Amino acid sequence: MKTLSYYIFGVLVAILFIGIGCSKNSIDKPIYGTQSNETFYKTDGDIESALTSAYLQLRITWTEYSLYKHFLGDITTDDAWKGGANDADNSDLMNLTTFTVYPTNSVVNTFWTILYDLVNRANDVIYYGPNATGDTVLIRRYINEAKLLRAFGYYNLATLYGGVPLVLHPLNSSEAVNTPRSSAEDVFKQIVTDLNDAASLPTKNEYADADKYRVSSGFAYALLGKTYMFQGDYSNAAKALQQVVESGVYDLLPEYGDNWNIDNSKESVFEIPAIMTSNKTLSLGSNVPHYFTTRNTTNYQGYGFDAPTQDLYNEFDADDPRITYTFTRTGDEYLQDVAVQDNSGSPDGYYNRKTEVPYYKRIGYDPWMVSYNSRVIRYSDIMLLYAESLNETGNASQALIYLNQVRKRARESNPVDPDREKQTYVPGTNTATTLPDITTTNQSELRQDIWHERRCELAMEGWRRDDLIRQNRFGTVMKAFATKYNTSKGKNFTDSRDNLLPIPQNEIDYTNGVITQNTGY
Repeated sequence: MKTLSYYIFGVLVAILFIGIGCSKNSIDKPIYGTQSNETFYKTDGDIESALTSAYLQLRITWTEYSLYKHFLGDITTDDAWKGGANDADNSDLMNLTTFTVYPTNSVVNTFWTILYDLVNRANDVIYYGPNATGDTVLIRRYINEAKLLRAFGYYNLATLYGGVPLVLHPLNSSEAVNTPRSSAEDVFKQIVTDLNDAASLPTKNEYADADKYRVSSGFAYALLGKTYMFQGDYSNAAKALQQVVESGVYDLLPEYGDNWNIDNSKESVFEIPAIMTSNKTLSLGSNVPHYFTTRNTTNYQGYGFDAPTQDLYNEFDADDPRITYTFTRTGDEYLQDVAVQDNSGSPDGYYNRKTEVPYYKRIGYDPWMVSYNSRVIRYSDIMLLYAESLNETGNASQALIYLNQVRKRARESNPVDPDREKQTYVPGTNTATTLPDITTTNQSELRQDIWHERRCELAMEGWRRDDLIRQNRFGTVMKAFATKYNTSKGKNFTDSRDNLLPIPQNEIDYTNGVITQNTGY
Protein backbone atom coordinates (compact mmCIF):
# COMPACT_ATOMS: atom_id res chain seq x y z
CA MET A 1 0.00 0.00 0.00
CA LYS A 2 1.07 3.60 -0.47
CA THR A 3 -0.21 6.93 0.74
CA LEU A 4 -0.64 9.96 -1.51
CA SER A 5 -1.25 13.43 -0.14
CA TYR A 6 -3.36 15.56 -2.45
CA TYR A 7 -5.22 18.84 -2.38
CA ILE A 8 -8.85 18.52 -3.39
CA PHE A 9 -12.01 20.34 -2.26
CA GLY A 10 -9.61 22.97 -0.91
CA VAL A 11 -8.10 20.75 1.80
CA LEU A 12 -5.14 18.36 2.04
CA VAL A 13 -6.24 14.74 2.07
CA ALA A 14 -4.21 11.57 2.42
CA ILE A 15 -5.36 8.66 0.31
CA LEU A 16 -4.39 5.13 1.14
CA PHE A 17 -4.24 3.31 -2.18
CA ILE A 18 -4.74 -0.40 -2.48
CA GLY A 19 -5.35 -2.42 -5.57
CA ILE A 20 -3.75 -0.06 -8.05
CA GLY A 21 -0.98 -2.25 -9.37
CA CYS A 22 -0.36 -2.63 -13.06
CA SER A 23 -2.94 -4.56 -15.01
CA LYS A 24 -3.24 -5.72 -18.56
CA ASN A 25 -6.44 -3.96 -19.36
CA SER A 26 -8.41 -1.01 -18.10
CA ILE A 27 -11.55 -2.66 -16.76
CA ASP A 28 -9.59 -5.03 -14.51
CA LYS A 29 -7.64 -3.57 -11.60
CA PRO A 30 -6.30 -6.52 -9.58
CA ILE A 31 -5.33 -6.03 -5.96
CA TYR A 32 -1.70 -5.68 -4.92
CA GLY A 33 -1.23 -4.86 -1.23
CA THR A 34 -1.42 -6.19 2.28
CA GLN A 35 -5.19 -5.84 2.52
CA SER A 36 -8.01 -6.79 0.20
CA ASN A 37 -10.75 -4.36 -0.67
CA GLU A 38 -13.15 -6.49 1.36
CA THR A 39 -11.12 -5.98 4.54
CA PHE A 40 -10.18 -2.37 3.90
CA TYR A 41 -13.50 -0.70 3.10
CA LYS A 42 -15.05 -0.88 6.56
CA THR A 43 -15.91 2.65 7.72
CA ASP A 44 -17.35 5.85 6.33
CA GLY A 45 -13.79 7.25 6.36
CA ASP A 46 -12.61 4.37 4.19
CA ILE A 47 -15.44 5.00 1.74
CA GLU A 48 -14.60 8.71 1.62
CA SER A 49 -10.98 7.84 0.81
CA ALA A 50 -12.17 5.58 -2.00
CA LEU A 51 -14.42 8.35 -3.31
CA THR A 52 -11.59 10.88 -3.24
CA SER A 53 -9.43 8.48 -5.24
CA ALA A 54 -12.25 8.37 -7.81
CA TYR A 55 -12.20 12.16 -8.11
CA LEU A 56 -8.43 12.01 -8.49
CA GLN A 57 -8.71 9.94 -11.66
CA LEU A 58 -9.73 13.18 -13.39
CA ARG A 59 -6.54 14.93 -12.25
CA ILE A 60 -3.66 12.56 -13.01
CA THR A 61 -0.64 14.71 -13.91
CA TRP A 62 0.11 14.76 -17.65
CA THR A 63 -2.95 12.62 -18.39
CA GLU A 64 -5.71 14.85 -17.07
CA TYR A 65 -9.28 14.29 -18.20
CA SER A 66 -9.48 17.86 -19.47
CA LEU A 67 -6.41 17.47 -21.68
CA TYR A 68 -7.87 14.52 -23.57
CA LYS A 69 -11.32 16.08 -23.67
CA HIS A 70 -9.76 18.96 -25.62
CA PHE A 71 -7.71 16.62 -27.81
CA LEU A 72 -10.81 14.72 -28.89
CA GLY A 73 -13.47 17.41 -28.54
CA ASP A 74 -11.62 20.26 -30.31
CA ILE A 75 -8.81 18.93 -32.47
CA THR A 76 -10.90 16.35 -34.30
CA THR A 77 -13.34 19.09 -35.39
CA ASP A 78 -13.45 22.23 -37.50
CA ASP A 79 -12.65 24.33 -34.42
CA ALA A 80 -8.96 23.51 -34.02
CA TRP A 81 -5.83 22.40 -35.81
CA LYS A 82 -3.60 19.88 -34.13
CA GLY A 83 -0.84 22.47 -33.82
CA GLY A 84 2.43 21.53 -32.15
CA ALA A 85 5.88 21.89 -33.68
CA ASN A 86 4.91 20.25 -37.00
CA ASP A 87 2.69 17.51 -38.41
CA ALA A 88 4.93 14.81 -36.94
CA ASP A 89 4.69 16.25 -33.43
CA ASN A 90 2.31 13.73 -31.81
CA SER A 91 1.41 11.79 -34.93
CA ASP A 92 -1.43 10.02 -33.12
CA LEU A 93 -3.16 13.38 -32.72
CA MET A 94 -2.53 14.11 -36.38
CA ASN A 95 -4.15 10.81 -37.36
CA LEU A 96 -7.24 11.74 -35.38
CA THR A 97 -7.61 14.99 -37.32
CA THR A 98 -7.29 13.23 -40.69
CA PHE A 99 -9.51 10.30 -39.67
CA THR A 100 -6.78 7.77 -40.32
CA VAL A 101 -6.81 6.56 -36.74
CA TYR A 102 -5.92 3.01 -35.73
CA PRO A 103 -6.99 0.97 -32.68
CA THR A 104 -3.45 1.33 -31.30
CA ASN A 105 -3.73 5.13 -31.19
CA SER A 106 -2.28 6.34 -27.88
CA VAL A 107 -4.78 9.19 -27.43
CA VAL A 108 -7.73 6.85 -27.94
CA ASN A 109 -6.22 4.32 -25.55
CA THR A 110 -5.28 6.81 -22.83
CA PHE A 111 -8.70 8.44 -22.66
CA TRP A 112 -10.34 5.00 -22.45
CA THR A 113 -8.04 4.20 -19.51
CA ILE A 114 -8.76 7.50 -17.74
CA LEU A 115 -12.49 6.87 -18.00
CA TYR A 116 -12.40 3.25 -16.88
CA ASP A 117 -10.12 4.14 -13.97
CA LEU A 118 -12.84 6.59 -12.94
CA VAL A 119 -15.54 3.93 -13.33
CA ASN A 120 -13.53 1.34 -11.36
CA ARG A 121 -12.92 3.69 -8.44
CA ALA A 122 -16.56 4.73 -8.39
CA ASN A 123 -17.59 1.07 -8.38
CA ASP A 124 -15.56 0.47 -5.22
CA VAL A 125 -17.58 3.15 -3.41
CA ILE A 126 -20.92 1.91 -4.74
CA TYR A 127 -20.18 -1.75 -3.99
CA TYR A 128 -18.54 -1.54 -0.57
CA GLY A 129 -20.34 1.53 0.76
CA PRO A 130 -23.62 -0.14 1.84
CA ASN A 131 -21.80 -2.45 4.29
CA ALA A 132 -19.52 0.20 5.81
CA THR A 133 -20.09 1.42 9.35
CA GLY A 134 -20.45 5.03 10.43
CA ASP A 135 -22.66 7.91 9.33
CA THR A 136 -25.19 6.21 7.05
CA VAL A 137 -26.46 9.50 5.63
CA LEU A 138 -22.94 10.50 4.67
CA ILE A 139 -22.22 7.08 3.18
CA ARG A 140 -25.37 7.31 1.07
CA ARG A 141 -24.18 10.69 -0.23
CA TYR A 142 -20.77 9.23 -1.06
CA ILE A 143 -22.45 6.42 -2.99
CA ASN A 144 -24.54 8.89 -5.01
CA GLU A 145 -21.47 11.01 -5.73
CA ALA A 146 -19.80 7.86 -7.03
CA LYS A 147 -22.83 7.05 -9.18
CA LEU A 148 -22.62 10.50 -10.72
CA LEU A 149 -18.90 10.10 -11.41
CA ARG A 150 -19.56 6.67 -12.92
CA ALA A 151 -22.28 8.13 -15.12
CA PHE A 152 -19.88 10.88 -16.20
CA GLY A 153 -17.30 8.28 -17.15
CA TYR A 154 -19.82 6.23 -19.10
CA TYR A 155 -21.26 9.31 -20.82
CA ASN A 156 -17.82 10.03 -22.26
CA LEU A 157 -17.26 6.39 -23.16
CA ALA A 158 -20.64 5.94 -24.86
CA THR A 159 -20.50 9.18 -26.84
CA LEU A 160 -16.97 8.47 -28.07
CA TYR A 161 -16.78 4.69 -28.39
CA GLY A 162 -20.43 3.60 -28.57
CA GLY A 163 -21.36 0.42 -26.71
CA VAL A 164 -18.70 -0.49 -24.14
CA PRO A 165 -18.33 -3.09 -21.37
CA LEU A 166 -20.83 -2.12 -18.68
CA VAL A 167 -18.95 -2.76 -15.43
CA LEU A 168 -21.05 -2.07 -12.33
CA HIS A 169 -19.03 -3.78 -9.59
CA PRO A 170 -15.39 -4.63 -8.88
CA LEU A 171 -14.33 -7.41 -11.24
CA ASN A 172 -12.14 -10.40 -10.66
CA SER A 173 -9.70 -11.42 -13.39
CA SER A 174 -12.07 -14.00 -14.88
CA GLU A 175 -14.89 -11.49 -15.20
CA ALA A 176 -12.55 -8.91 -16.71
CA VAL A 177 -11.62 -11.09 -19.66
CA ASN A 178 -15.18 -12.31 -20.20
CA THR A 179 -17.18 -9.05 -20.05
CA PRO A 180 -18.35 -8.15 -23.57
CA ARG A 181 -19.52 -4.80 -24.83
CA SER A 182 -23.06 -3.78 -23.96
CA SER A 183 -25.12 -1.87 -26.48
CA ALA A 184 -24.91 1.91 -26.44
CA GLU A 185 -28.61 1.93 -25.59
CA ASP A 186 -27.99 -0.15 -22.45
CA VAL A 187 -25.07 2.03 -21.42
CA PHE A 188 -27.23 5.14 -21.74
CA LYS A 189 -29.97 3.45 -19.69
CA GLN A 190 -27.48 2.84 -16.89
CA ILE A 191 -26.29 6.44 -17.11
CA VAL A 192 -29.87 7.62 -16.67
CA THR A 193 -30.39 5.28 -13.70
CA ASP A 194 -27.23 6.52 -11.97
CA LEU A 195 -28.09 10.16 -12.64
CA ASN A 196 -31.60 9.82 -11.28
CA ASP A 197 -30.12 8.44 -8.07
CA ALA A 198 -27.53 11.21 -7.98
CA ALA A 199 -30.23 13.87 -8.38
CA SER A 200 -30.82 13.52 -4.62
CA LEU A 201 -27.36 14.97 -3.91
CA PRO A 202 -27.08 18.41 -2.31
CA THR A 203 -27.18 21.43 -4.55
CA LYS A 204 -23.86 23.15 -5.22
CA ASN A 205 -24.57 25.92 -2.70
CA GLU A 206 -25.57 23.45 0.04
CA TYR A 207 -22.04 22.09 0.35
CA ALA A 208 -19.62 23.51 2.91
CA ASP A 209 -16.75 25.49 1.45
CA ALA A 210 -14.32 22.60 1.98
CA ASP A 211 -16.56 20.44 -0.23
CA LYS A 212 -17.28 23.05 -2.89
CA TYR A 213 -15.88 21.01 -5.78
CA ARG A 214 -17.94 17.90 -5.14
CA VAL A 215 -20.48 16.83 -7.72
CA SER A 216 -23.99 18.06 -7.05
CA SER A 217 -27.63 17.55 -8.00
CA GLY A 218 -27.25 20.36 -10.54
CA PHE A 219 -24.47 18.49 -12.28
CA ALA A 220 -26.61 15.33 -12.24
CA TYR A 221 -29.49 17.08 -13.99
CA ALA A 222 -27.12 18.84 -16.41
CA LEU A 223 -25.53 15.56 -17.43
CA LEU A 224 -28.94 13.92 -17.64
CA GLY A 225 -30.00 16.66 -20.03
CA LYS A 226 -26.89 16.14 -22.13
CA THR A 227 -27.54 12.39 -22.17
CA TYR A 228 -31.08 12.83 -23.47
CA MET A 229 -29.96 15.46 -25.99
CA PHE A 230 -27.34 13.10 -27.37
CA GLN A 231 -30.06 10.49 -27.86
CA GLY A 232 -32.42 12.97 -29.50
CA ASP A 233 -34.95 12.70 -26.66
CA TYR A 234 -35.73 16.40 -26.50
CA SER A 235 -38.78 16.11 -24.26
CA ASN A 236 -36.93 14.39 -21.43
CA ALA A 237 -33.92 16.61 -22.02
CA ALA A 238 -36.07 19.70 -21.51
CA LYS A 239 -37.42 18.28 -18.23
CA ALA A 240 -33.94 17.57 -16.90
CA LEU A 241 -32.45 20.88 -18.02
CA GLN A 242 -35.40 22.77 -16.58
CA GLN A 243 -34.36 21.49 -13.15
CA VAL A 244 -31.03 23.26 -13.54
CA VAL A 245 -32.43 26.45 -15.03
CA GLU A 246 -35.14 26.83 -12.40
CA SER A 247 -33.02 25.74 -9.41
CA GLY A 248 -31.94 29.28 -8.59
CA VAL A 249 -28.42 27.99 -7.95
CA TYR A 250 -26.76 29.10 -11.20
CA ASP A 251 -26.54 32.34 -13.12
CA LEU A 252 -24.50 33.94 -15.87
CA LEU A 253 -21.56 36.00 -14.71
CA PRO A 254 -21.86 39.64 -15.80
CA GLU A 255 -18.53 39.36 -17.66
CA TYR A 256 -17.92 36.49 -20.07
CA GLY A 257 -14.17 36.55 -19.39
CA ASP A 258 -14.65 36.05 -15.66
CA ASN A 259 -15.50 32.42 -16.31
CA TRP A 260 -11.72 31.85 -16.48
CA ASN A 261 -10.80 34.26 -13.71
CA ILE A 262 -13.22 33.23 -10.96
CA ASP A 263 -12.91 29.66 -9.73
CA ASN A 264 -16.10 27.74 -8.99
CA SER A 265 -18.27 30.72 -9.86
CA LYS A 266 -22.06 30.81 -9.95
CA GLU A 267 -21.83 29.91 -13.64
CA SER A 268 -19.80 26.76 -13.02
CA VAL A 269 -21.90 23.59 -12.93
CA PHE A 270 -18.89 21.30 -12.63
CA GLU A 271 -15.19 22.04 -12.69
CA ILE A 272 -12.08 20.08 -11.79
CA PRO A 273 -9.86 21.96 -9.32
CA ALA A 274 -6.13 22.48 -9.59
CA ILE A 275 -5.35 24.19 -6.31
CA MET A 276 -2.36 26.55 -6.11
CA THR A 277 -1.81 27.11 -2.38
CA SER A 278 -0.20 30.04 -0.61
CA ASN A 279 2.48 27.58 0.52
CA LYS A 280 4.15 27.27 -2.86
CA THR A 281 6.06 24.13 -1.88
CA LEU A 282 2.72 22.31 -1.61
CA SER A 283 1.13 23.62 -4.76
CA LEU A 284 -0.83 21.34 -7.02
CA GLY A 285 -1.41 22.58 -10.51
CA SER A 286 -2.46 21.55 -13.97
CA ASN A 287 -0.33 20.76 -17.00
CA VAL A 288 -3.19 21.44 -19.44
CA PRO A 289 -2.21 25.06 -20.26
CA HIS A 290 1.29 23.95 -21.28
CA TYR A 291 -0.12 21.83 -24.08
CA PHE A 292 -2.21 24.63 -25.58
CA THR A 293 -0.01 27.70 -25.13
CA THR A 294 2.34 29.34 -27.64
CA ARG A 295 5.68 27.59 -28.10
CA ASN A 296 7.64 30.72 -28.89
CA THR A 297 7.02 33.19 -26.08
CA THR A 298 9.43 33.61 -23.17
CA ASN A 299 8.20 32.10 -19.85
CA TYR A 300 5.26 30.20 -21.37
CA GLN A 301 6.88 26.83 -22.22
CA GLY A 302 3.94 25.84 -24.39
CA TYR A 303 3.60 22.97 -26.84
CA GLY A 304 1.23 24.81 -29.16
CA PHE A 305 -1.44 22.13 -29.62
CA ASP A 306 -5.18 22.78 -30.05
CA ALA A 307 -4.76 25.88 -32.23
CA PRO A 308 -8.07 27.56 -33.21
CA THR A 309 -8.91 27.60 -36.91
CA GLN A 310 -9.74 30.61 -39.02
CA ASP A 311 -13.05 28.88 -39.68
CA LEU A 312 -13.91 29.10 -35.99
CA TYR A 313 -12.82 32.74 -35.87
CA ASN A 314 -15.04 33.54 -38.85
CA GLU A 315 -18.05 32.15 -36.99
CA PHE A 316 -17.94 35.17 -34.66
CA ASP A 317 -19.36 38.58 -35.47
CA ALA A 318 -16.49 41.04 -35.70
CA ASP A 319 -17.78 42.98 -32.69
CA ASP A 320 -18.40 39.95 -30.44
CA PRO A 321 -16.46 40.49 -27.17
CA ARG A 322 -16.09 36.72 -26.79
CA ILE A 323 -13.36 36.92 -29.44
CA THR A 324 -11.15 38.50 -26.78
CA TYR A 325 -11.49 35.55 -24.42
CA THR A 326 -11.31 32.80 -27.04
CA PHE A 327 -8.30 33.77 -29.16
CA THR A 328 -4.77 35.04 -28.59
CA ARG A 329 -2.70 36.62 -31.37
CA THR A 330 0.85 37.58 -32.09
CA GLY A 331 1.45 40.97 -30.50
CA ASP A 332 -0.73 40.42 -27.44
CA GLU A 333 1.09 40.97 -24.16
CA TYR A 334 -0.04 40.06 -20.65
CA LEU A 335 0.71 42.11 -17.55
CA GLN A 336 4.34 41.82 -16.39
CA ASP A 337 5.38 39.81 -19.48
CA VAL A 338 8.89 40.34 -20.80
CA ALA A 339 7.91 39.72 -24.43
CA VAL A 340 4.83 39.92 -26.62
CA GLN A 341 3.02 36.74 -27.58
CA ASP A 342 4.46 35.00 -30.62
CA ASN A 343 1.87 32.77 -32.30
CA SER A 344 3.89 32.06 -35.42
CA GLY A 345 3.69 28.35 -34.64
CA SER A 346 -0.09 28.30 -35.05
CA PRO A 347 -1.41 27.45 -38.54
CA ASP A 348 -3.85 30.37 -38.48
CA GLY A 349 -2.10 32.54 -35.90
CA TYR A 350 -4.39 31.80 -32.94
CA TYR A 351 -4.10 29.96 -29.62
CA ASN A 352 -6.74 29.21 -27.02
CA ARG A 353 -7.13 32.08 -24.55
CA LYS A 354 -9.41 30.01 -22.33
CA THR A 355 -6.60 27.65 -21.39
CA GLU A 356 -3.81 30.23 -21.23
CA VAL A 357 -2.72 31.41 -17.78
CA PRO A 358 -0.64 34.63 -17.83
CA TYR A 359 2.85 34.16 -16.48
CA TYR A 360 2.45 36.73 -13.71
CA LYS A 361 -0.15 34.50 -12.07
CA ARG A 362 2.38 31.66 -11.87
CA ILE A 363 5.47 33.45 -10.56
CA GLY A 364 7.07 31.51 -7.71
CA TYR A 365 5.39 28.19 -8.45
CA ASP A 366 6.75 25.11 -10.15
CA PRO A 367 6.78 26.26 -13.80
CA TRP A 368 5.09 23.03 -14.94
CA MET A 369 2.22 23.33 -12.47
CA VAL A 370 -0.21 26.00 -13.61
CA SER A 371 -3.10 27.38 -11.60
CA TYR A 372 -5.93 26.31 -13.87
CA ASN A 373 -9.29 24.78 -12.98
CA SER A 374 -10.89 22.83 -15.82
CA ARG A 375 -14.39 24.18 -16.45
CA VAL A 376 -16.25 21.07 -17.58
CA ILE A 377 -19.85 22.34 -17.75
CA ARG A 378 -20.90 25.97 -17.55
CA TYR A 379 -24.43 27.27 -17.01
CA SER A 380 -24.49 28.99 -20.41
CA ASP A 381 -24.01 25.53 -21.97
CA ILE A 382 -27.11 24.33 -20.13
CA MET A 383 -29.13 27.42 -21.09
CA LEU A 384 -28.37 26.86 -24.77
CA LEU A 385 -29.14 23.15 -24.54
CA TYR A 386 -32.42 24.03 -22.84
CA ALA A 387 -33.20 26.52 -25.59
CA GLU A 388 -32.46 23.85 -28.19
CA SER A 389 -34.66 21.26 -26.46
CA LEU A 390 -37.49 23.79 -26.19
CA ASN A 391 -37.24 24.67 -29.86
CA GLU A 392 -37.27 20.99 -30.85
CA THR A 393 -40.42 20.42 -28.78
CA GLY A 394 -42.35 23.31 -30.31
CA ASN A 395 -41.62 26.02 -27.71
CA ALA A 396 -39.65 28.45 -29.85
CA SER A 397 -40.84 31.57 -28.04
CA GLN A 398 -39.62 30.23 -24.71
CA ALA A 399 -36.36 29.08 -26.30
CA LEU A 400 -35.64 32.66 -27.36
CA ILE A 401 -35.58 33.78 -23.74
CA TYR A 402 -32.55 31.64 -22.87
CA LEU A 403 -30.77 32.12 -26.17
CA ASN A 404 -31.02 35.89 -25.90
CA GLN A 405 -29.88 35.95 -22.27
CA VAL A 406 -26.62 34.36 -23.41
CA ARG A 407 -26.26 36.86 -26.27
CA LYS A 408 -27.03 39.78 -23.97
CA ARG A 409 -24.28 38.82 -21.57
CA ALA A 410 -21.88 38.44 -24.49
CA ARG A 411 -22.57 41.86 -26.01
CA GLU A 412 -22.33 43.58 -22.61
CA SER A 413 -18.98 42.00 -21.72
CA ASN A 414 -15.80 44.03 -21.71
CA PRO A 415 -14.01 43.64 -25.08
CA VAL A 416 -10.71 44.49 -23.40
CA ASP A 417 -8.98 41.66 -21.53
CA PRO A 418 -7.97 43.06 -18.10
CA ASP A 419 -5.03 40.62 -18.03
CA ARG A 420 -3.49 42.05 -21.19
CA GLU A 421 -1.22 45.06 -21.36
CA LYS A 422 -1.41 44.97 -25.15
CA GLN A 423 -4.32 43.57 -27.14
CA THR A 424 -3.82 43.32 -30.88
CA TYR A 425 -7.53 43.27 -31.70
CA VAL A 426 -10.33 44.83 -29.66
CA PRO A 427 -13.87 44.16 -30.89
CA GLY A 428 -15.61 47.46 -31.56
CA THR A 429 -18.74 46.81 -29.55
CA ASN A 430 -21.87 48.91 -29.54
CA THR A 431 -24.71 47.71 -27.32
CA ALA A 432 -27.25 49.05 -29.81
CA THR A 433 -26.03 46.88 -32.68
CA THR A 434 -23.76 44.16 -31.27
CA LEU A 435 -25.27 40.67 -31.12
CA PRO A 436 -28.90 41.79 -31.38
CA ASP A 437 -31.62 39.59 -29.95
CA ILE A 438 -32.79 36.74 -32.14
CA THR A 439 -36.49 37.07 -32.99
CA THR A 440 -37.33 34.24 -35.37
CA THR A 441 -39.67 31.51 -34.14
CA ASN A 442 -39.25 29.41 -37.26
CA GLN A 443 -37.96 26.09 -35.88
CA SER A 444 -35.40 25.46 -38.61
CA GLU A 445 -34.01 29.00 -38.53
CA LEU A 446 -33.89 29.07 -34.75
CA ARG A 447 -32.13 25.70 -34.67
CA GLN A 448 -29.34 27.16 -36.82
CA ASP A 449 -29.14 30.24 -34.59
CA ILE A 450 -28.78 28.11 -31.46
CA TRP A 451 -26.12 25.91 -33.06
CA HIS A 452 -24.23 29.04 -34.10
CA GLU A 453 -24.47 30.44 -30.59
CA ARG A 454 -23.19 27.21 -29.06
CA ARG A 455 -20.17 27.26 -31.32
CA CYS A 456 -19.26 30.80 -30.29
CA GLU A 457 -20.17 30.60 -26.62
CA LEU A 458 -18.45 27.26 -25.99
CA ALA A 459 -15.60 27.57 -28.47
CA MET A 460 -12.45 25.64 -27.53
CA GLU A 461 -14.08 24.08 -24.45
CA GLY A 462 -14.11 20.52 -25.80
CA TRP A 463 -17.81 20.17 -26.68
CA ARG A 464 -17.73 20.71 -30.46
CA ARG A 465 -17.40 17.02 -31.43
CA ASP A 466 -20.18 16.05 -29.04
CA ASP A 467 -22.47 18.66 -30.59
CA LEU A 468 -21.71 17.76 -34.20
CA ILE A 469 -22.33 14.05 -33.61
CA ARG A 470 -25.62 14.48 -31.78
CA GLN A 471 -26.73 16.96 -34.46
CA ASN A 472 -26.04 14.27 -37.10
CA ARG A 473 -23.68 16.49 -39.11
CA PHE A 474 -20.15 15.60 -38.05
CA GLY A 475 -19.23 14.06 -41.39
CA THR A 476 -20.94 16.76 -43.44
CA VAL A 477 -19.14 19.54 -41.57
CA MET A 478 -15.73 17.90 -41.67
CA LYS A 479 -15.81 16.98 -45.35
CA ALA A 480 -16.94 20.51 -46.19
CA PHE A 481 -14.06 21.86 -44.09
CA ALA A 482 -11.57 19.71 -46.01
CA THR A 483 -12.93 20.97 -49.33
CA LYS A 484 -13.12 24.63 -48.32
CA TYR A 485 -9.55 24.79 -46.99
CA ASN A 486 -8.01 22.16 -49.30
CA THR A 487 -6.73 20.17 -46.34
CA SER A 488 -6.48 16.54 -45.30
CA LYS A 489 -8.26 17.44 -42.07
CA GLY A 490 -11.70 15.86 -42.49
CA LYS A 491 -11.09 14.62 -46.04
CA ASN A 492 -11.13 10.92 -45.11
CA PHE A 493 -14.20 11.07 -42.89
CA THR A 494 -16.31 7.94 -43.40
CA ASP A 495 -19.88 8.16 -42.15
CA SER A 496 -20.14 4.47 -41.27
CA ARG A 497 -16.97 4.63 -39.15
CA ASP A 498 -15.91 8.01 -37.83
CA ASN A 499 -18.73 9.03 -35.54
CA LEU A 500 -17.06 6.58 -33.13
CA LEU A 501 -13.48 6.04 -32.09
CA PRO A 502 -11.92 2.59 -32.33
CA ILE A 503 -11.95 0.31 -29.29
CA PRO A 504 -8.35 0.11 -28.02
CA GLN A 505 -6.63 -2.91 -29.50
CA ASN A 506 -5.08 -3.97 -26.20
CA GLU A 507 -8.58 -4.39 -24.72
CA ILE A 508 -9.56 -6.68 -27.58
CA ASP A 509 -6.34 -8.67 -27.32
CA TYR A 510 -6.52 -9.10 -23.55
CA THR A 511 -10.03 -10.54 -23.77
CA ASN A 512 -9.22 -12.74 -26.79
CA GLY A 513 -11.85 -10.97 -28.83
CA VAL A 514 -14.66 -10.99 -26.24
CA ILE A 515 -14.55 -7.20 -26.61
CA THR A 516 -15.17 -6.52 -30.29
CA GLN A 517 -14.11 -3.67 -32.58
CA ASN A 518 -16.22 -0.87 -34.01
CA THR A 519 -17.18 -0.98 -37.69
CA GLY A 520 -14.48 0.03 -40.14
CA TYR A 521 -11.41 -0.24 -37.87
